[in-house]
Amino acid sequence: MIIHIGIDDTDSPNGMCTTYLGAILYRELSRLAEPLDLPRLIRLNPNIPYKTRGNGAVAMTFEASEDIIPEIKDTVLFYVSQLADFEHENTNPGVVFLEGDVPNELRKFSLRALREHVTIGEAEEVARKVGAEYFKFKLGRGVIGSLAAIGYPLERFTYELLAYREREYWGTPRRVNEESVFLADKWAYPFSYDNVDPYKRVVLITPHGKDPVLVGIRGIDKGKVLQVFEMVEFEEPVAFYQLYKTNQNTDDHLTPKRIGELKLYDSAVVRGWVASPYWERGRHVFFELEDETGKIRVAAFEPTKKFRNWVRKLLPGDEIIAAGGVKEHEGILTLNLEKFYPVELVPKVEYRKPKCPVCGGTMKSKGDYLKCKRCGYKMPKRLIPVEVPRDLERKIYEVPPDARKHLSRPLVLPGGEERLMELL
Repeated sequence: MIIHIGIDDTDSPNGMCTTYLGAILYRELSRLAEPLDLPRLIRLNPNIPYKTRGNGAVAMTFEASEDIIPEIKDTVLFYVSQLADFEHENTNPGVVFLEGDVPNELRKFSLRALREHVTIGEAEEVARKVGAEYFKFKLGRGVIGSLAAIGYPLERFTYELLAYREREYWGTPRRVNEESVFLADKWAYPFSYDNVDPYKRVVLITPHGKDPVLVGIRGIDKGKVLQVFEMVEFEEPVAFYQLYKTNQNTDDHLTPKRIGELKLYDSAVVRGWVASPYWERGRHVFFELEDETGKIRVAAFEPTKKFRNWVRKLLPGDEIIAAGGVKEHEGILTLNLEKFYPVELVPKVEYRKPKCPVCGGTMKSKGDYLKCKRCGYKMPKRLIPVEVPRDLERKIYEVPPDARKHLSRPLVLPGGEERLMELL
C-alpha cells in the first residue's frame, strides 16, 4: 500500500526546522517501509504574512504493508509532538496522511496554495473530499502546507542538500570555511548555484537563524550537489544530512495576470507601461505600472541593492514585463519586483546648450541667456533637444542571489526566462 505523509509549520524564528523533522522521520520510517523517492521540500506562497522563513512543507511517500500503517502514523505524530516549537504563537503544526494515488483535485489545491491565499477551512474541506486523514496542533494552520506538499505535481524540480548541526551548536554562528565554499562553487557552477554572491564575496549556503540547519546546497544535478558538500570544509561537527527534491528555483509560483486581476498575496507576471517617474523612500525605489485594466505600484526594495539601479533607468511610457509578489506596503497594494524585461523603450531626450556660433566654444548659462566661455559672445538661452542612448537592454534583469526568493528561478538555469517570455 502507498502512503503519503505531509508535515508543515513545526518551526519558528526561535528554532527548529520542518526539514530537520522531515529528515529524521524519513530515516525512521525507512526502517519500517520502502521509500519510493527522496523526501520533497515544497515551498508555498512566499507572500503569506504568517509564514516562517521560506514557507516550506515536507512530504514523503512509502510503500508499506497494511499492518505497518498504524505504526508509521504513530511515529510521525510522536516526533511532531516532541520536536515542534509549540511555545511560539505562530507555530501551528499540521500532519496529513493519504493512502493510495494522489487525486487530481488535490494537485489543483496544491497549486492554489502556491499562488494564492488558502484558508485552513478550505484545506480541511479538500482533505475530506480526497479521503486524507489530518491532525491539527494548536490552530493547525500546517494542514494547508502538509496537504499541498502531498499533492504538489513537482513536474519541474531541483535538489537541495541540507546538513544539520549538533544540538549544542544551535543558535551559535555557523563555522564553515568560506574559501572552500568559493572553490566548490567555482567547480560546480551552474549545476550547483547560489552558494556564494561573487560580487559581495559572501557565502550564501549558511543561514543566520537559530534553526538546526548548518548549510543548504542547491543544484539541478544531485551528483554535483553531493560533491559540493564533500568539498566544503566544516569547522564544526555535521550531525547528518538529507537530500531533498524541491520546487525551489522553478518559478512555478508566477502566474500571468492583468494588473486589474491582481490580489493581495498573489505571485504574478504582468505586462504594462511605466506610468510615473520613479521615486525613492527609505532607500526603496518605486514606480507605477499600468495596463488597460488598472494600475499598481511597483517596488524594488533596499535589499535588492544594485538591481535598483536598473529600475531607476525606466522612464514613463516604457513597456515592460514585471514579475513579483503582491503585498501591502504602507497600506498600498504593491508588486515586489523579482525580475523585469524591457519590451519597448521610449526615446530619452536631453536638452543641451549649443556651441558658440562665432568661435565654436562652450556656452555657459547666465540666467536667461548664454555666454561663450572663449570669446564672450552672448545669445538668448535656447537649448537643443538631443536623443541619447538608453542604458537598458532587451534582456531580463533579476535581483541578486542574496535577495532572491526560494521559488524564483535564476537566469543562469535553463528556463529562467520562461515565465516572462510567455507574455511577449
